Amino acid sequence: MLKNYGDMKKDNYTDDEVEQLIVEADKRSYSGRLERLRILLSTQTQDTFPAPALALEYYEEARLCWYVGAFVATIIMTQLAFEELLRSHYRVVKGVGGNLDCGKKVDEAGFFDLINEARNEGWLLRNEAESLHALRKNLRNPYVHVKDIKVDSSGKIEIERPCFLMQNLKIVAPELIGSGAEDEAREAIRLLVNLFPEMSSHSGGF
Repeated sequence: MLKNYGDMKKDNYTDDEVEQLIVEADKRSYSGRLERLRILLSTQTQDTFPAPALALEYYEEARLCWYVGAFVATIIMTQLAFEELLRSHYRVVKGVGGNLDCGKKVDEAGFFDLINEARNEGWLLRNEAESLHALRKNLRNPYVHVKDIKVDSSGKIEIERPCFLMQNLKIVAPELIGSGAEDEAREAIRLLVNLFPEMSSHSGGF
């Protein structure tokens, strides 16, 4: 919201000036927030459901990030919400400090391990597990494990491979590459508001 104010040089602002900045920013971002709220309201399948406290906080923050237009944060918070939901479930099922069937401790297992554990136990259906792996691999990982640009043997840049340049273009100039962080965040939030309540209800909130 404040990225358009990079040319402001004042050190101190009155409360009235700050309030005016908020009003102006709200006017500029209103249509985007309205459309994003419509998506939230049209895709959410359950209004109330049991959920572990921390996982639910992540869930709410992911939805807030989407609403205000923080798209990369939406993706990351969506992944965190699912991961904590799975981990909380296994802290109860396996015990604090317990081990998953793969041999890893519950609190040391990664999102990959937790998804597979839930799939193997039948808590997740195959398509649900595949959706969570896609979230992990295709949406979240490129932002949190940013890679260098890769050049093939002929000297050509492999533009289809996620790298810092492509990730930046997704945020600042998505029109140059056909899609961007907003599109990925939309995919993530739709998965969150549909699958998270379903998973949480199946686990009884733990």
